[in-house]
Amino acid sequence: MSLSFGGDGWLPAGSGVVLVPTVRTCRLEVDRPLAVVWHGTGGACRAGYGERLARRIQTYRRGVDRPASWHLLVARDGTIYQSAPLAAGTWHVGRPGQLGGRAFRNINAATVGVELENPGRLARLDGRYYCWPYYGNPAAPRHERRPDPRCEVPARNAVRLTDGAVFATFTPAQESAATQLLEALASALDRPRAACAYTHRQFDPGRKEDPGRLFEELILPRMLDLVFGPDDDATEVSPPPDFAATA
Repeated sequence: MSLSFGGDGWLPAGSGVVLVPTVRTCRLEVDRPLAVVWHGTGGACRAGYGERLARRIQTYRRGVDRPASWHLLVARDGTIYQSAPLAAGTWHVGRPGQLGGRAFRNINAATVGVELENPGRLARLDGRYYCWPYYGNPAAPRHERRPDPRCEVPARNAVRLTDGAVFATFTPAQESAATQLLEALASALDRPRAACAYTHRQFDPGRKEDPGRLFEELILPRMLDLVFGPDDDATEVSPPPDFAATA
């Protein structure tokens, strides 16, 4: 699959790309987005989850729906869902920030948001792995909480970092599609490596950690190296994080 954005800011439909236009957009304050921001969806990510999320944000009911949207979503099976053109902003961060030496009251006005279908950080409860909110009754006292079976993630999809933190894996098909998407975005926006390496956590560190350390420390640098070549000036992670699959 080779990806290229058209002059209208849309990928051509077909060959692993599905267009699901959303009304949840905003005006850009720049001629073209200055950066790419990577996100994680959260959720147990069962079959069809990525598509359901993309379909869900096509419409918006003020006061009813959560005010969130994004330009692109990469599903675990490698399918890319595009919801907005590159010429529009979406509601993916909603926080102030600085890009290219310029301050923005809302970073959404100058960035492209890319969601990665992924459960994120996992907790081991009663010998099984669960994604947020982990419990079926999270508001209950700790001793009364019970794991929510809807949040269970198969052990084969869990990876433990050397410090004990556990995150859900990204599939090879998903990483391949995300890398091709990164290359297409870098070309269409004419932006350098650093502009394509932002994450949600960086703009909202007090509340968000997506798309998670597994992506930030291992997968994203690998994708960036494939698209831009090794970055000799980058902060080197040496030795690489020790990611061991859990049993």
